Amino acid sequence: MSKLENIHSQTIQVYERHANGWDQHRLRVFFEQPWLDKFIKLLPASGHILDVGCGAGKPISEYLLKQGFQLTGIDAATKMLEIAKPRFPHATWINMDMRELNLATKFDGIISWDGFFHLNQQEQRQVLSLFAKHLNSDGALLLTIGHEAGEVTGNVEGEEVYHSSLAASEYQSILHSLGFNKIEIVLEDESCGCHSILLAKRA
Repeated sequence: MSKLENIHSQTIQVYERHANGWDQHRLRVFFEQPWLDKFIKLLPASGHILDVGCGAGKPISEYLLKQGFQLTGIDAATKMLEIAKPRFPHATWINMDMRELNLATKFDGIISWDGFFHLNQQEQRQVLSLFAKHLNSDGALLLTIGHEAGEVTGNVEGEEVYHSSLAASEYQSILHSLGFNKIEIVLEDESCGCHSILLAKRA
């Protein structure tokens, strides 16, 4: 197993170990809001959103709930959900790995902010198909991705974590094949903490 493969295999355990520290140190500057608002405009009022890799629920899930949406959050780290559940008891919280996404519900929107990019490239291709299966026919998808194809590492509370991305053109190709006909990708958006963003909607 290569070093990157080993780091990738430990992602969930890192978040289990550091859930409280990650939550306490997460930036409270809400630079995500403009993209969340663009996402929200694509959804029906009071629609149902799936937050994938929801973490402890702040600020993404919290903001969506305040806008009147139904929310289901999934996270592979149980310690994250232990923080989220008492904060937002009216949401639905499920311990689930996005690679095994299998819910009876279909959603108006799916978001994975700083979660999806922990998957390797082949996992991302597979999970995009799972996301499509869980979206309504006019559903919308919001993801953070990398600015170019490749594998890198990030840092969570002093431990390395795995990140990867496909090329923007491959994301577009896959999403078109899954029925998305409105796709916007902005790489290293300076107004959003230099995050690279993918927003897509089915007709």
